[in-house]
Amino acid sequence: MSNSLYNLYHEFIPDYVQDIMKTSFFQRLKDVGMNCGMEYTQFEPFKDCRGVSRYNHSIGVALIVYHFTHDKHQTIAALLHDIATPVFAHVIDFMYHDYIHQETTENLTEEMIQKSLELQSIFEYYHIDSDKVMNYHDYPIADNDTPQLSADRLEYTLSNAVYYKIMTKEEIGNIYKHVQVNDSKDELIFDDFKIARLFTQVMLKCSLCYTSDENRYCMEYLARLMRLAINHHVCSYDDLYTTETQVIQKLISHSLTKELYENYTHFHKVLRSSFPQTGYLKVNAKKRYINPTVNHQRILDIDSKLNALVQEYLSDNFERYIKAI
Repeated sequence: MSNSLYNLYHEFIPDYVQDIMKTSFFQRLKDVGMNCGMEYTQFEPFKDCRGVSRYNHSIGVALIVYHFTHDKHQTIAALLHDIATPVFAHVIDFMYHDYIHQETTENLTEEMIQKSLELQSIFEYYHIDSDKVMNYHDYPIADNDTPQLSADRLEYTLSNAVYYKIMTKEEIGNIYKHVQVNDSKDELIFDDFKIARLFTQVMLKCSLCYTSDENRYCMEYLARLMRLAINHHVCSYDDLYTTETQVIQKLISHSLTKELYENYTHFHKVLRSSFPQTGYLKVNAKKRYINPTVNHQRILDIDSKLNALVQEYLSDNFERYIKAI
């Protein structure tokens, strides 16, 4: 992510955010992608998303939270919300068969923050209470219940819209100008109906990418590959918390996993079947969607055509067999 996107969220990066960004603890996220390993395949739009990382996303979320709250603890909690994300991100959820909730990535957040001497030193310098930055779910501007709009959902929707070539940076910048905090300060809302509708249309396009047949098959394939690699000591569970470059190097250096991983990187097409076939999988996934507020109403309560499209997306039960080649 270029700095121009950071500047879109807020005109500067607070000193304490910059100091945390420099730690080795946080730098690891530069090599943990936003697209759960899909960027290593040949599928559009993911293959052009190499380098789009949890590092970029985390800084973006922090800047959005700072922009709307100017609260140090909320901002740092947002900055660190993905700090425990393993390589290939939500693939670890598939490894543990958590297809619907996809919360395994957050299991070690508190432990990792507590154990980081770099972070604890920064916290002491800036008079930050570490207990107040452990869980970004405590702060509704950072994160709230689906389908409300939070800084986390706003950032990944806007940035992915750019990376997936759905919108330009200028267009998402215009959307961002119409975001504000609601009166109860527990949700981000829009001040313009057309902008709220446009954002929801963009959100739906992104959501269809997240749960596409291509995405679901590849995440399940990679989950099975990683499970195999760990079970046969090609890599360890601890390796999940290093970088994707390091883990990929281990996968391609071992005869058991080399061909399986190389096959994965050539996936470019999905085959579908209504009945079981050899090599075909039926894979469920979490459906991510947002129903933002504008003029004290949810957009899907106002726009029936848009609501019908979202309900069509939500009603997909993924009852089909898929295979990538």
